[in-house]
Amino acid sequence: MADASTVAAPGRWLRLIGPAASLRRELVHGGIGSLAVRGAMTVTGAVLAVTLARALGPADYGVYSFSLAVVTILAIPATMGMPTLVVRETARAEAAGDWARLIGLWRWATIAVALTSALAALAVVAFAWLTPGEWTSAKGTTLLIGAALIPLSALGGLRGAALQGLRRIVLGQLPDTVIRPALLLAFAAAAILLPGRRLTPQLTMGLHALAAALAFAFGAAVLLRCRPAGVHGATPHTDARAWLAALAPLALIGGVQVLIQQTSVVILGLLDTDAEVGVFRVAAQSAALVAFGLQAVSTVAMPHAARLSAPDERARLQKLATASARTSFAFAFAAFLGAVILGGFLLATVFGRAYAAGTNALAIMAAGQLVYAAFGPAAVFLNMAGHERLTLAAAVGAALAGVALNLALIPSLGLNGAALAAAITLALWNALLWWFARRQIGVDTLVAHL
Repeated sequence: MADASTVAAPGRWLRLIGPAASLRRELVHGGIGSLAVRGAMTVTGAVLAVTLARALGPADYGVYSFSLAVVTILAIPATMGMPTLVVRETARAEAAGDWARLIGLWRWATIAVALTSALAALAVVAFAWLTPGEWTSAKGTTLLIGAALIPLSALGGLRGAALQGLRRIVLGQLPDTVIRPALLLAFAAAAILLPGRRLTPQLTMGLHALAAALAFAFGAAVLLRCRPAGVHGATPHTDARAWLAALAPLALIGGVQVLIQQTSVVILGLLDTDAEVGVFRVAAQSAALVAFGLQAVSTVAMPHAARLSAPDERARLQKLATASARTSFAFAFAAFLGAVILGGFLLATVFGRAYAAGTNALAIMAAGQLVYAAFGPAAVFLNMAGHERLTLAAAVGAALAGVALNLALIPSLGLNGAALAAAITLALWNALLWWFARRQIGVDTLVAHL
């Protein structure tokens, strides 16, 4: 089914997007490339998840997953929504040939994120120093090691965003989505095979930081080679006031999105056992495959949505939205059926019998992902049209609902309560985004749009 969607997506866009030959070619190539990257990411991520889940066991895998979720949340102030701003402003500057503004944006964003991410990492270290008794446990030491991921992830995300803004869709995704997990998988496999060596949450997190460092170096080298010729010798022009004005809502959006994605893991880790967290993490990762197509299509659509945001391009923008929604939903529906029918068998066979306890949770979260996909990539069209505040409003509403749902459902339903809370939160989030996109910019991203 994945192969069919890979072929169908570019063909549908080729017919619907409009007469511009260059845009057609970019959508075709970008669609194929993005789906290929997402496919490689999915395969690598699945093998990595199986390897770590089996090597660590549910309890230690829960410790690693909990620590990684906390580090991801602590990285919120470091990124500040900068990647989305860099994609949008890079696309606009490149289209206008404004090389001074382009190089100024990249330098300004790099300095800002380097400072904030370093402060966030130092905050983790300072907390560890001030509360040494809390950091002798496996969770504490794993989290402390994970602090190194904050600047590496934040700066790596900027490099990918700049490449995507230049319409280097595949190259922009490779470092974080393929190279980093592939390196972590190789390192983990080597550690497992070494005689007398046992994989621990702390060692796993350290290997993750090493993989992130190497992936960042690769991304930086690729961006250096892909810079437009016009940036060489251009005097950087920094429009900090305008960028900061746009950044405030984007920063909050990025942070709230991470909260939505990680709230169930963190609250379950606080209220339940490490083993339950490990099982939930495996189920959540498996359910995320349902949204595979939407993520791939959104990445391709983003720079083109920015270029078609003018009022006189509304018809072409709607065609892009409709094609994106239908292509991604076709894959989501097939993946949903697979998760419901084969979920329990795959969890037990691939990850181990201990993870079969997540069968119901997998089905619940897969249903939530399917509803999420049905509303299409609404956030892309809102953000690229400059309506970040509406995206933020939807994210805040969903995040607040998610916290309340997790606190209400986990004590009585445990693992399945966390899954139900995550599913409802995802569905509500994209439903709000769809409603705002339809109302504000007149673009309907619903899969059933005629």
